[in-house]
Amino acid sequence: MSNPSTPEDLLAAVAGGSTEAFSQLYDEFSSALLGITLGILKNRAEAEEALQDIFVTIWKSADKYRPELGKASTWLISLTRNRAIDRLRSRKRRDKLVEAVSEEGFKNIDEESPETPLIAAELSERVRQSLKTLPEDMRTVLELAFFHSLTQSEISEYLNQPLGTVKSRIRRAMERVRTTLTDISDYRTEA
Repeated sequence: MSNPSTPEDLLAAVAGGSTEAFSQLYDEFSSALLGITLGILKNRAEAEEALQDIFVTIWKSADKYRPELGKASTWLISLTRNRAIDRLRSRKRRDKLVEAVSEEGFKNIDEESPETPLIAAELSERVRQSLKTLPEDMRTVLELAFFHSLTQSEISEYLNQPLGTVKSRIRRAMERVRTTLTDISDYRTEA
């Protein structure tokens, strides 16, 4: 197969490690796949970053494509759509966490108060301390999700752990951090 011509042939060649086929696949599909990511994410820079991640996944997972289940283009589009949606969900989770930290961390603070910077510094320090007390497995998944912007699926793949395990660790870690923040908020309200 010196010059693969169909998307199916290209994916088969990529699965075999052909960088030339990968380059052809990129040239043929990158514009359309970028359009999909841009349509979902509504942010060009994030869509381009997602596209890079998608092509890394294609390179690593081309052998998972099964021609008997559908066309290569359908597989590429489904993969792209799912990864873009995962990224969108991850962004929404991050935004919710930032909002929750802002709401919990700064409830009942008079913005004109001279203590505000001290309270913010205390909150920041308490969050850092809370993260340090988490078991390593929880801290790792939380850091990957919120500081490295990986989706739960990407974390699962990166750590080679089941998706359900990753999800439960993130949830338990966030509950512990939230409890710490609530304790801080309660402490300030009583003071």
